Formats: sequence, C-alpha cells, structure tokens
Amino acid sequence: MGDDTPSLFAPAGSGQMHGRFEPARLTQARVFRSITKSDLAGQVGVSAAAIGQYEAGVNAPRHDVLELLAKVLEVRPSFFSIGRPLVRIDAVNAHFRSLRSARVSDRQKALATATLVWELTFALERHVKLPAADLPVVRPGTSPAEAAALLRRHWSLPDGPVKHLVATAESRGIVVAVRPLGEIDAVDAFSALLVDRPIIVTTPRRTENVFKHRFSIAHEIGHLLLHPGPGEHGVTIEKEADEFAAAFLTPAASMDAVLPQRLDLAALDRLGRTWGVSPHSLVRRMVERGRTTESSARRAYQRLTMVNNPHADPSSAYPGEVPTLLKKAAELAGNHGAGIPALAEALRISPGQVRDILGEADQRPVLRLVGSE
Repeated sequence: MGDDTPSLFAPAGSGQMHGRFEPARLTQARVFRSITKSDLAGQVGVSAAAIGQYEAGVNAPRHDVLELLAKVLEVRPSFFSIGRPLVRIDAVNAHFRSLRSARVSDRQKALATATLVWELTFALERHVKLPAADLPVVRPGTSPAEAAALLRRHWSLPDGPVKHLVATAESRGIVVAVRPLGEIDAVDAFSALLVDRPIIVTTPRRTENVFKHRFSIAHEIGHLLLHPGPGEHGVTIEKEADEFAAAFLTPAASMDAVLPQRLDLAALDRLGRTWGVSPHSLVRRMVERGRTTESSARRAYQRLTMVNNPHADPSSAYPGEVPTLLKKAAELAGNHGAGIPALAEALRISPGQVRDILGEADQRPVLRLVGSE
C-alpha cells in the first residue's frame, strides 16, 4: 500500500479551514481516555465550550493549548494534525455484545479503540501484506444457519469442529484484538467494518473462558455477515448472531450424528471439548434438535451452574484462539526496518501505546534516579 491516501480518508472541511488541526483527532483521543469535555477543559485551562468548538471545527486551539491537550491526552502534538488516514468515531457502525446495557460513553470509547486498532493495521499494511478480508456476501433474508453454512463452504472448512477459530478468522483478514477490561468495561465484545477491514475486539471477560471466547468471536462474525448496514441493533439482531454462532460451531447435521439420545452431562462435557463449545450450548442444541425438553434443559443448566468452574477450561488445547496477526505483522515489519518506533511515529503516539494496542506487555525495566524515592 503506497503513501497516496485515497480521498475516502480526506479530513472534514473544518480541518482544512484551520490549517493543520483535525477536530476529529481531539474527539478520538479524549474519548479513548474517558475524559469529558469539562474535565479536559479544566486540565488545560480553557472553557468546556472551547473544547466543544475545537471538536466541532469552529475554532482551532492555540499552539500552547495544543501542547497541553497532547500532554493531558498522552499523545504527541502532531497527533492532531490532518493528513493521516482517519475513520471518524461517529461514522463507525458497530455491534456490541455486553453483559449489561452499555452506556453511550462506553460505546464511544469502544469505537475509539477500534479506530486506533484500524490505524495500526493500516500503518502495518504499508510494510507488510496482510491477508485480504475474505467474507462472502450474504443476501438479505438469509437465515443465520444458511449464512453459517455459506461461510463454512466459502472458507473451505471440513465437516467437524472448527479448529482454532481466531487463527482461522485472522487468516481470512479479520483483525482480532483483546483489550483490557478497564478500557471498555461495559462491553464484552464488538465488531465493526472499517474501510473494508473487519475488526473484532473482545475483553478478558470473554477470553478467560475459551468456550465463551470462541462463541463470542463466532457471534461477531455473524454480525459482520448478517448485519453489515448501519442502525441494526436490538434483541432480534443479537439473537440472530447467537444462532449463527451455534450453527457455525455446531452444524445441525453434525450434531444429529454425535449428540447423545438423552441428557448426559458427562458425555456433553467430552463432546464440548472436542467441538470447542460449552456444555451449556450443547444442551441448547439438544433442545433445538428435539433430543430433550425445555424443562429438562433448565434442570441441566442448574446442575451445570453448581458444578461448573468457569475458569477451569482446557485453554491450552486451543492455542489458535489467541490473536497473533498484528503481533506477527509488527515483528515482520520490525525485521525490515519499520519497528515499534517507526509505527509510533506514523501514528503520532508513543512506542508504549503501540505495544499496548498490539497486546504486548512492556518488558523494559523501570529506572529511577538514586534518592528519588
């Protein structure tokens, strides 16, 4: 990918109006840090109305204010410059998987995270050829089960369990990232399509259990296929994504051949470890396939809740569920002269922030002056 930026990335007219300042960059950095306009204004010594005017493109901050904004938001002053690829937060359509209803601010922060992940991906693609996004077009009205079968055929997956789902998705051009709970606390997982690059972001709340993690990834792939348009949200949409995930991970025909004839939790546990799904989901499949009743399923769920340890899952048996695409791309770029410092320069952030987006722990020693403690 060359240095000529497509017109799709051109900043809004307000950015051009005020020289080198891009208003959307201020919004992105502020939202990512979970700082309100009022709090930011107090820390840099201007009014909340002034911050609003900066973000709306009505006025541009003075040089000294820009320096303070960069310091508070932990970016370089040049982060706010126009001319780099940018996806505006308010233009991103995303689907969210949450344990509870996420506030608008939580969703906005999640979207800011997604835009930074996309920007890092774009920066890496200047040096490394990533797999092209490879998702089939699903016609409107296609059922979740039909879409799941279509994707299996499109990806040439054999009958049986989907081995290493995350690795498979990454090989098909889907960027998967795991972000810490403190960053997007109320959001379990979400997906977005940013400039033809599908991105899935999940949290430790899902990844701590490999079965939940795999189901969430399949759920988000379902959204990418079934609900690509803006404004598609709600209980029905989430149910369709769940149906897609179940059909993709445990196809009906395969389940008919392997599910026990009666509820046997020990047998379902063994089967779940083979297919990479939880016993809970297999109980639900038994209901759907007419192998048991809803009342029996409710009793099974209760028994599973009593005996199940959500942290005692065979994660070591699923090494392909840890995202590696961006890390491997960064390593390859580094081997050819475009290491972390170069990526940080391209993104106008610190090397530590690049490592954070890549999911790498900063292993550098912390040095202090003698007598500073």
